[in-house]
Amino acid sequence: MQKSFYTLLSLYLIGMCVAVFAQDVEQKSLQLLNLGDAISIALEKSYEMKVARLDKLAAEKNLISAKSNFKLRMDANFDLPSASEQVQETYREGNLPVYETRGNYRYQGNLNITQPLPTNGRFRLQGQTYYGSVSYWDYGQQSTLRRTDVLTSLNLQFYQPLFTLNDLKVNLKRADLRYESAERRYKREELDIIYQVTSAFYAYYRATRELEIANENVKRQQELAELAQQKYNAGLIPEVEALQLQVDFAQSRNAKVAAEAALVRMSDMFKQLIGLQFSDNVGVLTSFEMSKVDVALDHAIKLAKENRSEVRLSEIDVELAQIDVKETDAIRDFNGTLSAFYDITGVANSDVWNTSKANELWKKSLDDMDQRPDNRGVVFSLSIPIWDFGGNRAAVQSAEANLRTQELALAEMKKTIEREVRDVVGRLREAESQLEVLEQRQDIADRAYEISVERFNNGDITSQELALDRDRYIDAQVSYLDSYINYQLALADLKRTTMYDYEHGHSLVE
Repeated sequence: MQKSFYTLLSLYLIGMCVAVFAQDVEQKSLQLLNLGDAISIALEKSYEMKVARLDKLAAEKNLISAKSNFKLRMDANFDLPSASEQVQETYREGNLPVYETRGNYRYQGNLNITQPLPTNGRFRLQGQTYYGSVSYWDYGQQSTLRRTDVLTSLNLQFYQPLFTLNDLKVNLKRADLRYESAERRYKREELDIIYQVTSAFYAYYRATRELEIANENVKRQQELAELAQQKYNAGLIPEVEALQLQVDFAQSRNAKVAAEAALVRMSDMFKQLIGLQFSDNVGVLTSFEMSKVDVALDHAIKLAKENRSEVRLSEIDVELAQIDVKETDAIRDFNGTLSAFYDITGVANSDVWNTSKANELWKKSLDDMDQRPDNRGVVFSLSIPIWDFGGNRAAVQSAEANLRTQELALAEMKKTIEREVRDVVGRLREAESQLEVLEQRQDIADRAYEISVERFNNGDITSQELALDRDRYIDAQVSYLDSYINYQLALADLKRTTMYDYEHGHSLVE
């Protein structure tokens, strides 16, 4: 019997040690984040920032591609080999068609070096050489004839559009504007993420604090319910008083369960927003310190209109719309082209030189290039639109209407920004004013509840009166918490709206 007792005692002690150890491990694994930590994680891992970085990268590479259109390009292509042999129908004057089998076998290489010009023209140097053989089977003579050819050519071309839009510069301008747009959208997204994380952080903290308040209330209600039961057993209070406090105790436990569920929901939303896994064990930690800032409304509006990305983005939309108008108008505009070429070519074949060796024929083709007259040419052409039944004019008017829409959007954006600044400055001042009052209210409600508990212990008040003071105290705690969070969110929104950090006194525009 004594042995069994010691065995059970040992198992109990081991179980207690394991439970304490597990609780200690869980507490150690909990990572508490302050607001700065959460923002840093979100800027690195959140889905929105990953997408914003990719958008910025795409625009950056597109700009690099547009700039490369002004640089020298070199391309080569080869046929190693190109071979064919097939029957062809051949017509000869005064005779019926005959069917000859023609063959073509060729090794060919081409090299193109192109230098674009800032005027939207280009110089191109083309080098070409090939070695191959041609053959055909003559049905009439019942024989196959063959010949080996080598050609070497060097060709210089010039091409220049005239009296029209410079596509190279227009495309570069468009790519540059889109890259600037991507950069500003990235900064805008960064500030939006900071605000969203701030909002989610304080929502998570609110849920955490509400659970703490609920736990505190459960503890107090349990103590009061036990005290009331003792007083009822001693005949000091009626049964209804004791029952009422038992009901209040049960309600406090229900409120605790609801607070726990709300905390889990806010935890999941917070983790997803900043880019963590749902299994990560994190909490949030903050202090009720206030950074009071002095905000002049006119100055804040001025900063917002100068710094806000949306203003520049709308201006970029206007510039892109202006480009669309010019391009549409240029479709049916008077234009011309100037082109010229200079070419030297040498040819050698086995019929003339009685050899089919590639190196010998190639040398002969170079000799022939020296002797053969050069090829040259120049073309100046004009294109004059005469009539298109008003199609292009309508297209231009459509582009101009879109331009006007973008200009109206820019003006409306500036009005919207001013309204947003007015709103956030008002909310900041309102929250700051409320905080001072609600902090005093919370202290008074705390003291009043402690006095009511003492009076209930002394039998001076009923449980209903005690419950009213308890509800006032809980409401004061929650109201102060809400006011503090509203102030912090208004401060974060002011930073996002004006792109100026009033807490540290510096602009957020690089």
